[in-house]
Amino acid sequence: MIAISSGQIGAIHAASKRLGLNEAERRDMIAAVAGGKRSCRELTAGEAVSVINRLNDLQGGAGAAGRADGPYRAKLQVLWLSAWNLGVVEDKRDTALHAFVRRQTGLDHSRFLHDAADASRAVDAIKAWLARAADVHWPSKGGARASKIAVLAAQQRRLAALGVDVPARSIGELSDAEIDAAIRTGGAALRRALKRVPKED
Repeated sequence: MIAISSGQIGAIHAASKRLGLNEAERRDMIAAVAGGKRSCRELTAGEAVSVINRLNDLQGGAGAAGRADGPYRAKLQVLWLSAWNLGVVEDKRDTALHAFVRRQTGLDHSRFLHDAADASRAVDAIKAWLARAADVHWPSKGGARASKIAVLAAQQRRLAALGVDVPARSIGELSDAEIDAAIRTGGAALRRALKRVPKED
């Protein structure tokens, strides 16, 4: 495997700074994307690409005032982006995530989500919602990679149901970076396909 480059480390730190992440939050984000690894220097080049892409996705949010915060931010944002790439939500911004967290926990902003029980309620609610709305079969073990595979498999089923061709390659053969890229590409294709579906009266 190819090790992370100094340029990629710099890119991760720069993107994290633009998002206002402190060191612990940056490490949480890395762990959420890279299967538990918490340091840039532990990453492969492919994993670094996935982290950079995730950080860039998150920069499409609503700015500092609307940005998610708190110790459970990374996990909630990963799940919310999964919902967006599954065509379940139309708004990937943190402001939409905050509205969901508010409905589930009564807290006005996810930066106040410091209680583990409240965090579990929000995380479990998103996962249950995606299981119902997008037929995601969440794994009982396997960490971040297994969860990403479950999201990609559900996405491919949704695409196939809408008549969109999906790659024949086995998901299990893909690297983490390839899975992330496939989810982003599939998300764009799914959102286009869903726009063509007639709205019910």
